[in-house]
Amino acid sequence: MADPQGMALPLDYQLDDYRITRVLGQGGFGITYRGHDVRLQRDVAIKEYLPRQFAERGDDLVVRPRTEADREMFEWGLTRFVDEARTLALFRHPNIVAVARFLEANGTAYLVMDYEEGDNLEAWVGRYPNGVPEQTLVGRILLPLLEGLEKVHDKGLLHRDIKPDNIFIRGDGTPVLLDFGASRAHGQGATTALTSIITAGYSPFEQYGASGRQGPWTDLYALAGTLYRVIAGSKPTDAIARQQGAEHVPASVAGAGRYSQQLLRAIDQGLALDPAARPQSAAAFRALIESADPDAGAPDPDATVVRRRDAPAAESRRASPGRGLVALVLAVLGAGAAVGWYVLGGVDGGGSPTGIVSAPPAAVEPDPATERAQTAGARAGSDAEAGATDAVPAAGSEPDPGPAEPDVNPAPPPLDEHAILAGLEVPASVTAYRDTQIAGALLAYVSNRARFDACLAEGCADQVALMAKVQEALDGYAWERAPLAGSVQVVNPRRLQSEECPYMLDVEETVRLGELRRTQIRTYCTRNGFERDLQSAGPIQSS
Repeated sequence: MADPQGMALPLDYQLDDYRITRVLGQGGFGITYRGHDVRLQRDVAIKEYLPRQFAERGDDLVVRPRTEADREMFEWGLTRFVDEARTLALFRHPNIVAVARFLEANGTAYLVMDYEEGDNLEAWVGRYPNGVPEQTLVGRILLPLLEGLEKVHDKGLLHRDIKPDNIFIRGDGTPVLLDFGASRAHGQGATTALTSIITAGYSPFEQYGASGRQGPWTDLYALAGTLYRVIAGSKPTDAIARQQGAEHVPASVAGAGRYSQQLLRAIDQGLALDPAARPQSAAAFRALIESADPDAGAPDPDATVVRRRDAPAAESRRASPGRGLVALVLAVLGAGAAVGWYVLGGVDGGGSPTGIVSAPPAAVEPDPATERAQTAGARAGSDAEAGATDAVPAAGSEPDPGPAEPDVNPAPPPLDEHAILAGLEVPASVTAYRDTQIAGALLAYVSNRARFDACLAEGCADQVALMAKVQEALDGYAWERAPLAGSVQVVNPRRLQSEECPYMLDVEETVRLGELRRTQIRTYCTRNGFERDLQSAGPIQSS
């Protein structure tokens, strides 16, 4: 992987007993390398603490805060990085990522972990074009993860960020749960309120605020959501939208005829909005799963099979490394942006939401014939309007004064967010989907930035994790909805002292249709990330 900012250590750099051989991934929180242990002659993964929003690397390779004002935040984050190492050191379990060594050098700290070839769960699922067999999903993936998760909960800890990007499948098919950067204590020994670490679709409702009662059932919601992604082909509707009445297709419908109803019901129970309605422990969830019919996946001849519409060719996600590069890249270096159809209007001193703005309901896929008819009608209407300029004036009307004098200062054409699509044969449903990606990019940045700023001002306990979420939003993400594909990235965000325009953001968008590629930078003002006012639009670059 390239290092566009020159922040990574150089290749062949010797870090104690380890030689840096490759950059595996970079994110807002740090950099992960592939290294070689020169003493034991084995490959390792090395994670370096380098929060690029607050720190930089000098010519002497030492990591320092960018400014003196950033020093407190940098040092606080370094303490959390060490805490993560201590958390992982508590576990020696084949399905939980383990730390082999902890180092301090170059003004920062490093975690050394085993390096293993394989895929993250998202990529692994792609190996099964007809769906992952239930026996494989349950026996080889789910039950080992539940066993590891039970060990985590037994230590009084929650993971709080389970999702496909944080589950790694080794070459031998065994799973590993990654990224304990968001983990926190729970139960009677936990005296600090749990603030919000959110990944839309996988985070339950109680995780959206500091006052929500979190426990093992919180992780089990995320695990059930991950299973839903495997069997349905898309992640669940996020909890805020569901709470507001948005449609959520149950697993028992999405997977009907392909998976046992016992397994699908267990997933649906794990995804219950009410925490009390979910399994309360990993053991309870395992009991639901293991009650599945021995003929798992075989359709019941007497059952009504509901056929679902095929999922999009590719779920919206940020581009991420493929095979063998994600073994130990934590979620802050990962690919899933926390973009959902919600926005937290503000955060109180404890980090809990003070207002929610809903998004409009999802667009209904139009019938192609209807869409063609609507397009033809629109063209006919335009032709009629154009033809109206040649109509004969009615009797008694003023004579035509002739052509008007040209305006020496013509008004600029109105700004058009859709100009980048001009002339492309794109269905209205795909255009609407593309609009959601723009809104999602703004939502991700503004909502996470508001939470981070409030956390920083009040001194909450999750500053580094929230900072990483802000950086994730700035990293951008790619999407695809045939026949169109594209990417969206927020660049150059500015905070303004303006009630009408508290955030001014540049959005760099690229769209691709076949061999055609177009890129444009537009500037928006926004208050909450969802409602947006287009301020300016740069030239459209085509290739």
